[in-house]
Amino acid sequence: MSEPAASTTAVARPAKRLSASRERTILRAVYEILAESGYQGLHHEAVATRARTSKATLYRHWPTKAELVTTAISFRPAEDLRVPDTGTLRGDLLAYLQLLAEWMSGEPGAVISGLFVTMRNDAELAALLRPLLIPAVPPVRAVCERAERRGELALDQDVRFIDELCAPALFMRHALLGQPLDAEFVEYLVDDVAMPLLTRAT
Repeated sequence: MSEPAASTTAVARPAKRLSASRERTILRAVYEILAESGYQGLHHEAVATRARTSKATLYRHWPTKAELVTTAISFRPAEDLRVPDTGTLRGDLLAYLQLLAEWMSGEPGAVISGLFVTMRNDAELAALLRPLLIPAVPPVRAVCERAERRGELALDQDVRFIDELCAPALFMRHALLGQPLDAEFVEYLVDDVAMPLLTRAT
């Protein structure tokens, strides 16, 4: 009686975990290339060259570019957009939008802004990045809840519209118009946009 033929099906082995330092080197390379060339300019080969590793190593751990980029974004220290309690709604809004303006003017803002555009046409990237970029409790919500506890505000509305109005205004001024996100513009957003809308019914 003949023996059964040996199976020719290859058994996939799990990728060996990278050391922490090796992973940091790779993900920093990803972030640097994103900052320099954007999502379209990022490829496994370019990352492998900069990080001095092999493309095979990258593909074993991050089979797609979207996975590689999402890991790099999640690996970066989270930007601290928690707003200090200044004692007033206006003061808190000024502090929050100033933090947002500084973030948007720096490298993280440039990288994320570029990815926003790509997410419109890349469903995989959008699905992976959105949970990282949208906090469970938006900072502006925390600001308004503090104001409600002080008696400055009746929180009977969805305050996400403040981010939906002010963040795009900051982005347009900085990225499209090339204008500085200075204190004067932040004060305009607070005094002429956010405060009138939030307090119109109180």
